[in-house]
Amino acid sequence: VQRSPHYTKPLIRRELDRQLTVMVLVQVLVNIFTLLPYAIVNILSLQMENTNNLLLKTQVQLASNITLIMYYAYYANPFYIYICASERFRRQLIHVLFTVPLNRWKRQPRIIINQVLPQL
Repeated sequence: VQRSPHYTKPLIRRELDRQLTVMVLVQVLVNIFTLLPYAIVNILSLQMENTNNLLLKTQVQLASNITLIMYYAYYANPFYIYICASERFRRQLIHVLFTVPLNRWKRQPRIIINQVLPQL
């Protein structure tokens, strides 16, 4: 049974829509897990400003530093989500990182002809 081109286009479009939906849902979940702890620890640290317990302040500061690192990871998350969820993005990344530089390296060096004659 042959499939007509009119039938395969909706299938491809549906697959891309599904892929995009998965990527958006995963990104929302990852954003919650990276931003929520940072917000909670910041609220907690504001409550601990008037506390004299040095050990508790130190623990909150450590938690603040750890969640700050998670907060910085928030900006790199879309890249990793696209790598994991999108085959098209992976192929494009491999092409840009490996194929293009390899082709440049394999290229034969061209002889550059000096177009300007020096004056004697």
